[in-house]
Amino acid sequence: MIDRMQHNGTQMSALRKASGNCAPAATVDGWHAMGPVTFGPAAICLHDVLEKQAKRMAQSLHDEAGQLLAAVFLKLDELNRKLPEGQRGCIGDLTSLLCQMEERLRRISHELRPMVLDDLGLLPAVEFLKQGFAKRTGLSIVLEGSIPGRVPPNLEMALYRIVHQALGNIADHPCAKRVRIAFHKDHRIQCTVHDDGIGYDPGEVSAIRERVEDLSGTLSVQSSPGFGTKLVVSIPL
Repeated sequence: MIDRMQHNGTQMSALRKASGNCAPAATVDGWHAMGPVTFGPAAICLHDVLEKQAKRMAQSLHDEAGQLLAAVFLKLDELNRKLPEGQRGCIGDLTSLLCQMEERLRRISHELRPMVLDDLGLLPAVEFLKQGFAKRTGLSIVLEGSIPGRVPPNLEMALYRIVHQALGNIADHPCAKRVRIAFHKDHRIQCTVHDDGIGYDPGEVSAIRERVEDLSGTLSVQSSPGFGTKLVVSIPL
């Protein structure tokens, strides 16, 4: 699985080098603005392929690993009934560890390909994502805004990945305590992620920038001590 992901990353890097049309970032009053840059259908197609692979891996984790864990739970329960009362503590410890493993596999499966995104749309998927991040990191995360109707599936997935990456960057800088995520939709769809941390290097959002550029969108980053970091993504519909 890791080899496949590394190979996919190499493919994307080669595609970007071949395109040769990366626009330099402009800076205005602390804002680092990345204008609309398009890498063409090939880049979007590659993202679609990667998402399909992620969906298959997520389904495999959910089904195959879930079935194996269920079988292990049954065997442990059977063994627990056969052991003397004084020797059952170790089985309880193993069961507890397996429960933790099951929860982590469920989280990894969801983050690889959130089924709620396919079924219910972007906002419910981001709500589920922010609940998990808040639980793991202690961050206070607020989700605001609305998206009437559904947007194209590739945009929903791209925006979900953008929010996921932004939250990951915030978690890597533990000074942040609060995060605001907001969506707005008219002729474009806009996503804002603003934290109250100490700020970080805008270069850390390269993965977000690449996704936005592939969809002819714009990305603005404002980051400074006392203000935190504010990402504003705008993508045409």
